[in-house]
Amino acid sequence: MVYGFHDSAPRFQVKGGGTYGIPYRALLVKGIENLYATGMMITSDHEAHMSTRNTVCSMGQGQGAGTAAALCARKNCGSRELPYGQLRDALVKGNVYFDA
Repeated sequence: MVYGFHDSAPRFQVKGGGTYGIPYRALLVKGIENLYATGMMITSDHEAHMSTRNTVCSMGQGQGAGTAAALCARKNCGSRELPYGQLRDALVKGNVYFDA
C-alpha cells in the first residue's frame, strides 16, 4: 500500500511530506513461519513507528496480511513462499493503491 501521514508531531517530520510504501516482508515475523505482525507490531525503527502505528496505516497493513493469509491457505503455501505478484494482484482487485 501507499501511505502518507501528516501529523503535528514536533520531533519527527518528513521534509516536503509525501508518501511511502510498506513492504510485505515487514509484516513477516522473523524466525516464525506463517505469522504476520501489523500495526503496533510491525518491524520499523522509532521514527517510522510514529506513522506506521497510526490507525489508518494499521488498517492497510491488516488488509495486506489478511489477504496474504487467505491466499496462502487457498494455495497451501507458507507466508514466505507466496509469490508477491499474486498478492499484489489480489490487493489491486481489493482497491489498494500502490502509487500516490
